[in-house]
Amino acid sequence: MSQEQKPIRIAIGENLWTRALVDGSVRVDGFAVEFHSKVTLPDRLHGVREGKWQGSDGTLTDYLLEKDAGLGVPKVALPIFMLGGFRQRTLLMRRDGVAVENLEGRRVLMPRVLTPGAVYARGLLADEFGIARESVQWHTIHGAEEDADWKWLKGRLGKPEGFEAVVAAAEMLSGGEFDALIHPGGHGFFSLFGGDQMIGGTLKRFPDLCEPLGNAETIAAWFKKTKIYPTVHGLQLRADCLDANSGLADALVDAFARAWSASEARLDQPERELLERERSLLGFDPYRYELGEVQRHTIEKLMDYLHADGLLRRRFTIQDLFPFAGRR
Repeated sequence: MSQEQKPIRIAIGENLWTRALVDGSVRVDGFAVEFHSKVTLPDRLHGVREGKWQGSDGTLTDYLLEKDAGLGVPKVALPIFMLGGFRQRTLLMRRDGVAVENLEGRRVLMPRVLTPGAVYARGLLADEFGIARESVQWHTIHGAEEDADWKWLKGRLGKPEGFEAVVAAAEMLSGGEFDALIHPGGHGFFSLFGGDQMIGGTLKRFPDLCEPLGNAETIAAWFKKTKIYPTVHGLQLRADCLDANSGLADALVDAFARAWSASEARLDQPERELLERERSLLGFDPYRYELGEVQRHTIEKLMDYLHADGLLRRRFTIQDLFPFAGRR
């Protein structure tokens, strides 16, 4: 690589699995790649379009809808899923409120229409409880920017991205203005038997709220039945960047795998036991960067849900979405 070559800038969320890339202790072999954390979702989307970033850990829903509509700059997803986990734990309700199966006709708040957790939750409610999308009064926390119009959306609170908006949404749920909240969660999901700091903090702040679908054993049984492990954020790079840097896709997959190994080596014994318990129960490793049977099935199901939402027009093949997968 010549000294004049500009670094490849990638915006990602910082968590246990990506920390070694952000702090520079793991580097991408053969390429000058800079990883930037603490970048908001709107900045990731706008930044990639405008060339500020050559890639980001964008949501898979945005990737699918942009590809479907031909919007933005051409991007390519790599089999690097940096945020996932069972979204049952993001559905918050009041302890003295209605039951999940009685949400028809009720007011439910979600971050955005296209928030992956909201898409999975709508599908879950339809599949497991028979709650049709059109039977719920859906509202979003945030405004219309970086979101889709949706025929079943009743309103938007228009609050900016950030922790304060989540607290305000939880307060409205606690106060009875809404019957359920699909919490955005954070980057800190730590195994099926661990937790999420943002959701845990919300429940601590509002003790009258609960996760009615959050039982780990019940979730594990659901996974064994459905083989769905919700993938949320994945690494996406501008196509022109990949075209100009032969071998970059493979080098990134390798670097992320090494970063995960470095992170796993730093786990204490209780954390390691949580991960091993999850892997043993599920029968696969959800943290391995691969496009295996579970990931492929889950992405197919995500497209099913978006189609049922009336948001996705075109059905993509997995090869359409991940053209570099399997070339290593």
